[in-house]
Amino acid sequence: MSENPLDSLIPDDHAATPDGITEIQRQEALLKTGDLQSAIFNSANFSSIATDAKGVIQIFNVGA
Repeated sequence: MSENPLDSLIPDDHAATPDGITEIQRQEALLKTGDLQSAIFNSANFSSIATDAKGVIQIFNVGA
């Protein structure tokens, strides 16, 4: 695959990776995934509390 001479005009954070996904697209996908995880976590019919290795609460849902 030859390089496009216009690629140098695209900022690094907008440049496509070999699989064709830009950093912006990756960030958007990550945000959507996080939103979905939060929705699932908060819609559970039981309480959930997660702690780190030291026992400090890191996240909890509305049931807790």
